Amino acid sequence: MSTVALHQKYRPQTIAELVEQPYIKTALTNAVKYLQIAPAYLFTGSRGTGKTSTARIFAKSLNCLNTKKPTDQPCGICQSCRSIETSNSLDVSEIDAASNNGVDDARALIERSTLAPVAGRYRIFILDECHCLTGNAFNALLKCIEEPPPHVVFILCTTELHKVLPTIVSRCQVFNFRTLSIQAIVQHLGIVADAESISIDEEALTAIARLSDGGLRDALQLLGQVSLLDEDITANHVMEIAGGVTETELMSILQAISTNNTFNLLQVARLLVDSGKTPKLILSNLLQTYRDLLIIKSAPKEQSLLTGCVSYAQLKVLANHWNFETLNLSLAELQKAENYLRYTVNAAVWLEVCLLNLIPSLLPVSATKTLTVKPVNDKGHDSKLLPAVAANTANLAQIWLSVMDTAKPSNQKLLAHANLVKLQGDKAILEVTPAYLNKFESSKEAIAKMLQRATQSQQPMTVLIKTANKSSNGRVKA
Repeated sequence: MSTVALHQKYRPQTIAELVEQPYIKTALTNAVKYLQIAPAYLFTGSRGTGKTSTARIFAKSLNCLNTKKPTDQPCGICQSCRSIETSNSLDVSEIDAASNNGVDDARALIERSTLAPVAGRYRIFILDECHCLTGNAFNALLKCIEEPPPHVVFILCTTELHKVLPTIVSRCQVFNFRTLSIQAIVQHLGIVADAESISIDEEALTAIARLSDGGLRDALQLLGQVSLLDEDITANHVMEIAGGVTETELMSILQAISTNNTFNLLQVARLLVDSGKTPKLILSNLLQTYRDLLIIKSAPKEQSLLTGCVSYAQLKVLANHWNFETLNLSLAELQKAENYLRYTVNAAVWLEVCLLNLIPSLLPVSATKTLTVKPVNDKGHDSKLLPAVAANTANLAQIWLSVMDTAKPSNQKLLAHANLVKLQGDKAILEVTPAYLNKFESSKEAIAKMLQRATQSQQPMTVLIKTANKSSNGRVKA
């Protein structure tokens, strides 16, 4: 016998039971109370924020048979309320606009709107995902939505308001459903967990709330999924079942970075990739964690602003190791690497390069300051200061990343097949994949100009191209 999913079992039954959305609750309650019912409503917002649930509740409020007029407290037990809940009402039609999106469907809807309600006061049409309607279908509905029969109410629901014709939007009362806050989701999940006797701690509930992206339906789905585990649920369980990077794994990376332990850092990165975690996911979680560390450093008491999966207690300990500038530099490095991963053909290697680039940024600021030299131009006058380039892989990788950032998207795919291996004076050496050697040879002048801009050099650059050596597994060595 199948069980009812949590998001269906705990669906709100009255306007007052809606989670958050205070202005929408007030407006709809007063509309029912003072009988100011508009001919058409448009509910828009992210998934799982309560659009369809609100449409059903509003329909029950208008057609509840236990009161002589519309009420903001539908009984839920009369024939009308029960049939609306099970989507079997003759007066309330829920239409999937994704599969009934043609002009013929719109004409059929217009014909049905002329019929009087069977049992209730209104004939209500709920068009879910209305943005899927074609342009002709929207145009066919224009007149009916603007001036429907007095007993007809249209409720349009959509997650993509920009796809709805402006002429349709202007004929509706628009209600924007906001994404739910983490605190509201955690509070609601706690109520549901207590009612269902689910053993789960506060940090796990917070992890679910952060993963749900402001959607209560997604949060309840994930809670139902983790409730199948036969043990006390922790934040690590939530991250594992959701396919994310756990707090323990992130702490291993951060501890290796803070102690300059290159071997452990590369080993943890490789284990994460081998376990199925994508480099993009790893960097995204690290980006959130460094952002949280920056918040802890600047506003230690603002726990509500944290978005990562690492607990406040762990973050507070880590924040004592680094200063504000170091964390800011690390954030900038992670952001660059995340953008670069979109175009690289060897994401695992560039993940390791990015992690290694974080180690120098954790040294004292005096040790990471950029040295400068004064290059002299042909006339013997001092030119602008040129950053001195240390002959190490980390700095060369940073320079090549800055070249990538300034290139056009079409050129970034080509540049991803090369590494900057040496930069001395006005000469640069690139290692490229053999298959792209000819393309790089023909683009040397353009690459030289990009390198000149990236290093702020006043002298023309000379670029030398050589093929990269391949390792035993066929990958190009970075």
